[in-house]
Amino acid sequence: MSRMNSSVSALAGAVLLMNVTPASAEDKAAVIYRCDDGEGATARFVSEPSEVLLTTGGQSFRLPQGLSGSGARYTDGKVLFWIKGNDAQLEAPGRTTSCHVQ
Repeated sequence: MSRMNSSVSALAGAVLLMNVTPASAEDKAAVIYRCDDGEGATARFVSEPSEVLLTTGGQSFRLPQGLSGSGARYTDGKVLFWIKGNDAQLEAPGRTTSCHVQ
């Protein structure tokens, strides 16, 4: 019986480690958006901490998730990426556009 308890303990430890290991951008698939202004945007969502790594217009942004009454809202105070379903609103200095999942 102690051999079985050791196996169960080892399995439980492995599951616990998997749940505690922080997610990285490399773990997440990219979501490709086509924006109405002709530019594209690539979003990689990270769950811990909850943020999006957004690349668009030759620039990259790390945007933490903010409060939202509807959809998912990510902002650093200068750039806003607000997702509702397959659509998103992108606001950056000198640029405001709607984007859609490809």
